[in-house]
Amino acid sequence: MSREKEVFDDIEGLVLKEARKTYSPRVIDHFLNPRNFGELKDPDCFNAMSGICGDTIGIYVGLDDSTVTRISFVTNGCGPTIACSSALTCMAKGLEIQEAMKITSNDLMEYLGGLPVEHTHCADLAVNTLRSALAKAG
Repeated sequence: MSREKEVFDDIEGLVLKEARKTYSPRVIDHFLNPRNFGELKDPDCFNAMSGICGDTIGIYVGLDDSTVTRISFVTNGCGPTIACSSALTCMAKGLEIQEAMKITSNDLMEYLGGLPVEHTHCADLAVNTLRSALAKAG
């Protein structure tokens, strides 16, 4: 293994060790392995919103009748924003529009195992973006 690789692995290990002190395993997992990331081809609805911190989330939704069958996101945001967007797409997939619209920021944070108070706005942004996208359906 090269010296640069060893240094990189050491730094990555330290960053993850610190992250585990602040974030739940599920937040870290969704940040490191985001689900449903990328632009969705031929979405039935889409919306993008920016949050108070400057992060932007775009959510694409594909519907079969009124059921969310395809969903994806893009973001320029931080780790918690990526995790919230990823988790929310997992939560919404397979739901009827009206059920997906009922997902709250608290539901999302509970699903993720919590968020530090300084990042709860990331959950708000993700949920509001999904609701705005779904409001354009139909």
